[in-house]
This record gives sequence, C-alpha cells and structure tokens, in this order.
Amino acid sequence: MQGCEGMTKEFKGQQATALDAKGRLAFPARYRDLLQSSCEGRLVITVNPDKSSLLIYPQPAYEQRAAVISKMSDFVPSERRLKLMFVGHAFDLEMDDNFRVLVPQTLRSLVGIERDVVVVGQQHKLELWDAARWMQQVEVMFGDGPEGVVSDKLVELSL
Repeated sequence: MQGCEGMTKEFKGQQATALDAKGRLAFPARYRDLLQSSCEGRLVITVNPDKSSLLIYPQPAYEQRAAVISKMSDFVPSERRLKLMFVGHAFDLEMDDNFRVLVPQTLRSLVGIERDVVVVGQQHKLELWDAARWMQQVEVMFGDGPEGVVSDKLVELSL
C-alpha cells in the first residue's frame, strides 16, 4: 500500500482464545509482531481500574502512563486508589519463545478470569477479558439501555 510506511502500528481487533492449564496466555498471531517490535516481548500487566479486565501494555507504554500516575497525590483518595490499582497491581511479564506469558493468579482472580478469554486491542494496549464477561459487555455496547446513550461529547463525532 502506497504512503503507509510512516503509519503507527496499533493494537486493534479482538481474538477469543484460552489460557492453558498453568494460566499462560499465548498471544494471538495478529498481535505477535507488534509485541515483539514495540517492546521485544517485555510487557506489564495490571488491573483495569473498573475491575472489568486486565490491561497488558508493552513495557515502554506502561512506563509512560505509570510516570504520570506516580505524580498523583497520596492525599486525594481517588488519586491514591488509581495509584494502588494501576501501579500496585502491576506485574512485569516476558514472552517466551512461543509468545506466551503467565497471567498472575492474583490478577485472574481479581477480575474473574478462568480459562476462556478474549484479547481486545485498544491502540497502545491490550485488554484481557473473561470471555463470558466480554459477551456481556458487547451486549451492553450494542444494546438500547442507558449505557448505550450517547454523551453530549460524542454527538458531533463522526466515525
């Protein structure tokens, strides 16, 4: 494709998969090249602040966000909570030769991940969802309930 050489590669799309018996995630093929090129397989996993899923960052992307969060106040309760969640629950991961990482049991339990999962690309990070919980989220996203109501900020947005 002409003119695309300088485009930034981002994580996008979704892929259903399963953790193995040891709790390892083998990254879907669609994400492997980007994981290797962006961080040489060095990753950080932490909990999503709403406890819906786990967040997997290439190490440099995590470090950028952690640097901002670490400057937040320990005396403002909401800022302290974010620090405790984002930094306090973070684990360093390194992909093995089969593009696998061990998802810490502590984090799996926190968000209810057992075996079947969905990996969802979110530009600079991946989200790891329990498959059943992801399907509930999809129903909410495409449903007619109050969660599907468009905010004033989004009314003028054209996708």
